Amino acid sequence: MSPREEEQRAFLETYWRCLVVEPDWERFASIVAEDCVVHYPGNHFLSGDHVGRAAVVELYQTLRRLGPETGTFIGELHDTVYSDTHCCALVKYKIVVAKGMEIEGDAVGVFHVENGQMTEYWLLERDQKMINDIFNMGGKALLAGGATKDMGKGVATHPLALTRTLRRIARIKRGKNKRMV
Repeated sequence: MSPREEEQRAFLETYWRCLVVEPDWERFASIVAEDCVVHYPGNHFLSGDHVGRAAVVELYQTLRRLGPETGTFIGELHDTVYSDTHCCALVKYKIVVAKGMEIEGDAVGVFHVENGQMTEYWLLERDQKMINDIFNMGGKALLAGGATKDMGKGVATHPLALTRTLRRIARIKRGKNKRMV
């Protein structure tokens, strides 16, 4: 194993451990470069470029509050891939929309790592529209405490997101959710 691959492996192990296994924000911040840029995809309130260590740590803290802390996101590091310039994390996950209503997903995180720190990151979702729908319907409400009236606002302002999500769940229950979107 080359020193470069060892560096990237160590980075990905620390990254995953700090975010999913045993949350450690101080350690996570130490593997984020001061001028890091995270390109977060989609069409929702977290989409866009997050620049600088403080902004990146804040993004990940928000994501953690939205998913793993609430039990609505259950992730698994499926595999890793390395090259001279980048490393990738292949992730499989489940989003729990409601009791008995789960949606499986896949994503690839592409990292540029220098001196053991993330300098740039791109997230590529298999079904970005599904993620947009989930975040638009309930993301802000979950951050506000998940009150029913707040969840209702998300659904009221994004009624097509609810329709698409219910269709996805129906396809999953019928065993027909093989579409790549």
